[in-house]
Amino acid sequence: MPIPPPTANSANSLPIDLMSVEMVADVCVVTILVRELDSRASEELSSRLLALLTDTKAQKYILDFDSVRYMESACFGALVTFLKWLSRFDGRVVLANVSENVRFLFNVTRLDKVFLLCRDVPSALQALEKPAEE
Repeated sequence: MPIPPPTANSANSLPIDLMSVEMVADVCVVTILVRELDSRASEELSSRLLALLTDTKAQKYILDFDSVRYMESACFGALVTFLKWLSRFDGRVVLANVSENVRFLFNVTRLDKVFLLCRDVPSALQALEKPAEE
């Protein structure tokens, strides 16, 4: 069941189509809809991801990066913040469809050791079915 995005509140707001959200069983699938995640988008991404924790009460998340071709370092901070908050509730997050360019950035920053990067959403769903590694 899709969750409607918040509406834009000013002329300087990011488009309301930064991401779409859908529940697949007990997994919240967040599809990032923009090609570039820049520093301006990182604040919006962070606030929307944190709001999902409250709104959905889900403990399992997939962030689908299929559209994303470029990502600034500020967005890594948003993802790490989300992971920290999610871990407080014993939650898990898996990233799917990460492009080669963005995957390279995860590798260089060693965040590929922190986030599980899956080939696509179905493989991410399978990864979330397995017990969490301690």
